[in-house]
Parts: sequence; structure tokens; C-alpha cells
Amino acid sequence: MKILLLNPPYFFKVVREGRCQHEAAIWDSVYPPLSLATLAAHLRDEHEVRIIDAVGEERELSDVLSRIKDFDPELVIASVSTPTIGEDLRVLSEVKQNSRAKTAVFGVHATHFADEIIREDAVDYVLLNDPEQPSASIAGTDRSKRVGVVTLEGDRIIRTPVPSPQISSFKPPAWDLVDLTKYRIPIKGKSYVLVFTARGCPFGCNFCVVPSYYGKKIRFRPVDEMMEELRVVSQQVDEVFFHTDLFTFRKDYVLELCNRMVQEGLNLNWICNSRVDTFDREMAEAMKKAGCWMISFGIESGNQKVLDLCHKKITLEQSREAVRITREVGIISIGHFVLGFPGETRETLQQTLKFSREVDPDIAEFYIATPFPGSPLFETIKDDLDLDWKDIRYDVDPYQRGFDLGKIRRSAYLRFYLRPKKIFRFIHLFGVGKILNMALSAVRFLFALLKKKA
Repeated sequence: MKILLLNPPYFFKVVREGRCQHEAAIWDSVYPPLSLATLAAHLRDEHEVRIIDAVGEERELSDVLSRIKDFDPELVIASVSTPTIGEDLRVLSEVKQNSRAKTAVFGVHATHFADEIIREDAVDYVLLNDPEQPSASIAGTDRSKRVGVVTLEGDRIIRTPVPSPQISSFKPPAWDLVDLTKYRIPIKGKSYVLVFTARGCPFGCNFCVVPSYYGKKIRFRPVDEMMEELRVVSQQVDEVFFHTDLFTFRKDYVLELCNRMVQEGLNLNWICNSRVDTFDREMAEAMKKAGCWMISFGIESGNQKVLDLCHKKITLEQSREAVRITREVGIISIGHFVLGFPGETRETLQQTLKFSREVDPDIAEFYIATPFPGSPLFETIKDDLDLDWKDIRYDVDPYQRGFDLGKIRRSAYLRFYLRPKKIFRFIHLFGVGKILNMALSAVRFLFALLKKKA
């Protein structure tokens, strides 16, 4: 079978990768398509597979349709997301009108709204949760072996059992099918790839979709398997983003992986995500030695009551300590802050803005709290929101509480970055040349925010 794996085109740069469903933020960059490369690796032994990442490759719909016509696939599997689902479906409708292909979708939004999406004429299959096994099962000819797939027969929805959560048999992602020169890691501007060490999360943050999509139990990949993939990756790039929601959850795992990377001399530079409460100095020093140069922390709020209300289960002091350790060890820190959680007030919002400057990670990202389908937050407030399943946005305040979160977000960026202390810190870390490129990206991002206001 000829199979096309598609990241659909959109009006601007967006990220559709696992739980990450958002516009390209201050770096003006998107992720290499890990999900598509992983699917390709599992499909291409038996099928002819191509990848089109229309976002990363900056392709218009007309170009995508032309390439689909040339390839003539029998199946198109597309990554979709909450903020882009309306346009995603329009793109797939065009695909069906201009090709013989059947269409399938996967992602958090597809899993949550499978019964609604499968009734759309543009979609033949919805793949649930981890997409590897479901995608392989619809590419086969035996319908009885389908797993994790939703289809429509007449008016009747057919849902096959979701496979038990497990990480599929290892195959290195098919990065050779992707033009990696299109993806540049922030700050350094070098080509990179994503790698995941585990899936799932046992924590109950009420704004997060990971437990509903990947499961509440963390499924770690064996360190030997990780090393095999990293050996392959090291022949393609020298920068890696460990795109694991809880990379630092198991200290023994992190230490073993870091020690193996040092022993084998892979010379990979890498960044990762971490909770502030699953991170300490011993881990930081081992990570630094193994090539880690930047860590991303979910700090979320500067008000302890708001943190408690959203079940984050961290303290403000833990955030301070995590950022302090990274600075002392010589690792760059990114702090992620979310504005507008339920229970938020003007005072708590200002406390978050102040805390972002007080804890002072090297880099800060600010988001507007969004009730993403699949999150506990969505389940608790969905009946009170006047939102269609095709129109759930991440850049507006859905609660209509009387304050302008867009304006507060713009203010957060300006007040965080336009400080002499921060500017001099950037020059010290990155040099004047890098600062100019970063400033241009920031200006483009802030200008886009202002345009949205207009």
C-alpha cells in the first residue's frame, strides 16, 4: 500500500506533537515530526511510505495536493490538534476530493472526539491513543485485526478495542524521510530531532492531556534501546530534544542513561523537560556531563493557591530551587507560565508575572490556560463553555472573567525580557550575534500577538 503521513498545512506555524498543541511561540520554530517519523518506521517494512510536514516545510495546500497527486497514495494518515481541527478537516476534505486516498487522523483531539470526527465526510478512520498499532492495523487487509480504530458503517460507529498501553517494538524513527534542515533547535540554530524515553504521566495536573492520551502509568523504554536509537541519531544530527513529559521522573533511569551516553562518547547535545520536584543537583550534574545544555520546567503560576487548585503538586520554593540549581551547574533554564487558570484573579496574575522575574529562568514562555479536551479541566467546565468541538482555541480566555489575558500575556513578555539584567544575561550566555537573531524572532512573535488583538 502507498501511505502518506501528513502534518497538514495551517495559516501560521503550529506544533502538533503529542500533548503539544500550540502556535510556534517566541522562538518562531516548530518541532521535527517525531510522530510521523515513528509511524513511518513501523509501516515502511510492508508499505511504501512518504512524509509531508506542510508546517515544517512551509507548504501551501495547493503544493500538498500536487504532491499527493504525484504520489497517488491509497491512505493518508494526518496529525490533527485541538486548535487547528477545523482547518485540518477542510484540508482532508480537499485530499479526498483530489485523490483516491482514504483518510485517517490521530492525536489528542482525535482520540477525545472520535465519535464526532468519524461522522465527518473527510475522515474514514480515527486512530485512538498511541497511533503505531492502530495505523499498522488499518494498513492491513484483515479487518478483524484492527485495534484502536473508530470507523463508521452506515450510521453505526464501530470502535475496535484499544491495545493495552505499551511502547511498540523498537524501530528508529525514519528521519531519513524528513528534511531535517527545515528544523532548527532554539538559540543554536542547528538541525535536531526529537527522541522520547517514556510515555504516560501519573500526575493529575488538571490542565494536562497526557494521562488521558498516553495513560497514567509511565512506560519507560529500556536504556539499551535508547542507546541504540541515540547511536543512529548521532549519525544524523548532534542536537536532540528529549520530548518526554517526565524525563526526570526516575532518577536512576536518568543517571544510567547519562552515564551510558558519557561512556560511549556520543557527543550529543540535548535539552529536556522536567518537573521542578523531580530534579536535584546530582541529576543536574550528570545531565550536564552527558551533554544537556537546557532544561524546560513547568512552573505554571506564582501563586501557591492557584498551583494547588490545578493539582500541580509543586511549591514555589521548588521552582526557585530548580532554576537555581540549573544556573549553578551551568544549564540554561526555561520556565513555562500559564495565565488564567480557574480561580485566577487580577492579583494572582500579577503575582505570576512578578514571580517569573523573581525566580528568573533564563527564558520564559507565557500561555493562556486552555481547557484542552482530554484534560480534567475540560471535563469540569465543558458544560459551562459556549465552545464547539471544532472551535476550542488556546489564545483567548474562554471564561470571560472581565480581564484581558491577551494583554496580560503581552505585558508578561515585555516585562520579563525588556530588563537590562536580562539583556546582559543573554549577551553573556549567547553572544551578540545570537542575540540579534533571537530578538528578531521575539519581535515577530510579539507583532503576531498584537495583530491578533487587532
